[in-house]
Amino acid sequence: MASRARTRRLLAVYGTAAAVLALDQLTKHLVVSNLAGRPPVDLIGSFVQLRYTTNSGGAFSLLTGAPLFFGIMALVIVGGIVYASRRAQPLSMLVVLGLILGGALGNLTDRLFRGEGLLRGEVVDFVRVGIWPVFNLADSCVVVGGILLALLLSRSERDTEQETPADSDRA
Repeated sequence: MASRARTRRLLAVYGTAAAVLALDQLTKHLVVSNLAGRPPVDLIGSFVQLRYTTNSGGAFSLLTGAPLFFGIMALVIVGGIVYASRRAQPLSMLVVLGLILGGALGNLTDRLFRGEGLLRGEVVDFVRVGIWPVFNLADSCVVVGGILLALLLSRSERDTEQETPADSDRA
């Protein structure tokens, strides 16, 4: 039975991460193949567009020109998630960690293979919505995963605080 639970845990984290990584790299390959050197494609007027761009910085083009910093940070995040996932509960937390892990690995893959040197590559971005900077699937998974992680952790903390008075009443 423990083996089955372990398999479920590993699948939740690493299966989710692998799916995100595969979809991220597939979409980036399609974008590079079909949109590089071409004008943006309007999906919903000019509010939602597909467009090819690259980014050597972080989310929202922060610290452009510092790909090594973001590559190292991605490695730290990957290590932290691998470590945290060994004890994380419940299964929903593991899936959320998988989203963040897959997103970090997606952009790290770009930094490893789309540049002149180790961790000096640029991330392919291709979705533009309204006034937001252009982003990709990996970015979305990291952001959505981060929001969900904060919600799960705050809910877990609130549940723990609510259990404490009941525990002291029984003593």
